[in-house]
Amino acid sequence: MKLQQLVDALDAQITKGDILGAFEAFAADDCVTLSNEADKTYFKAQKAEALRWFLSHVATTNRIERFAVQVLNDTTTDSQFVFDFTDHYGRPMVYNEVIRRTWNNGKVTEERYMMGQTIEVAKPAAAKKATATAKKSAEPAADKKPATKSAKTQVEQAAPVAADDLTVVEGIGPKIADILKAAGIATFAQLAASKPAAIKTILEAAGKRYQMHDPATWPKQAALARDGKTAQLAKLQGELKAGK
Repeated sequence: MKLQQLVDALDAQITKGDILGAFEAFAADDCVTLSNEADKTYFKAQKAEALRWFLSHVATTNRIERFAVQVLNDTTTDSQFVFDFTDHYGRPMVYNEVIRRTWNNGKVTEERYMMGQTIEVAKPAAAKKATATAKKSAEPAADKKPATKSAKTQVEQAAPVAADDLTVVEGIGPKIADILKAAGIATFAQLAASKPAAIKTILEAAGKRYQMHDPATWPKQAALARDGKTAQLAKLQGELKAGK
């Protein structure tokens, strides 16, 4: 089976909700998984146990969708997913990530989880040139400059939004997420790099109703979400009350 067929079959099983079954079917016994060197499993059974623990905290699977896939070379593939769950406390658990897999003899030997990233599939150079030539020929000379500007604007508007779902962080609701994004904090990485005092200033500037919120743990939670440490994040959040 070709690599494209393998990754499509694996991802199809995941999008149906059978995350554990897909991993057990396609992972090699010595499969390594990681989001970074500090969050790593070294064999299939170890990761399967971590998945069972994580899935035990999922009450509802709202959506699993693969947005894009790319075969990078003879042994490597990228799949872009969004996972949208709700835990047993009614809290959202949303993860946007690219899963990079290394394959050998039809089995996955490594899975790397890249949170908040997207796949950009480049067009072949010849196709780009042909498209550009066709556009140039079809446009009236007087309209060339405005048309080029309009096309650029359309591409910018169609570009995928890189923002993460900040409501994954305990203590952040949709309104506060919007406030943070308006202040330039739109991703887990940006939130993780923010000082609680700076976040508090943003909340205070947004009005009295937001001054009561304590963002002390938000950067730590965001760092765990950024790094794909879902088990650690769930454990931490289980010990918190309203993000404190």
